[in-house]
Amino acid sequence: MTVHEYVEPERFVAGTVGPPGQRTFFLQARHGSRLTSVALEKTQVAALAERSTTCWTRCCAAAEETCHPGTGPGRRPGLDPLEAPIDEEFRVSGLSLVWDDEIERVVIEARAGRTRTTPTATSSAWC
Repeated sequence: MTVHEYVEPERFVAGTVGPPGQRTFFLQARHGSRLTSVALEKTQVAALAERSTTCWTRCCAAAEETCHPGTGPGRRPGLDPLEAPIDEEFRVSGLSLVWDDEIERVVIEARAGRTRTTPTATSSAWC
């Protein structure tokens, strides 16, 4: 199994390539010169956005502070386009987002489905 793990990514963003109606959706993580791009469905991106917003809202409420994902020391919102080269590592079949109390971070895991010719692959980003 191939694993791409980013403990503290400098950037973790969703973006698209192609014209409306023919877009391919990607998640992309970068740290230093390492760059990983995985393809996924529009509905998976929407679910990740909804779940991450809920998670951030709950975490901030529990900490009794106002915070915004992607901001803070050394962080910037992920508004820039995907970085080139966009080389699809795998197509996501399963996606999870959880809060890990032990490390006090959000963990996002994208998994590829197993086929006869393609082993399982996983990308994790701890934000």
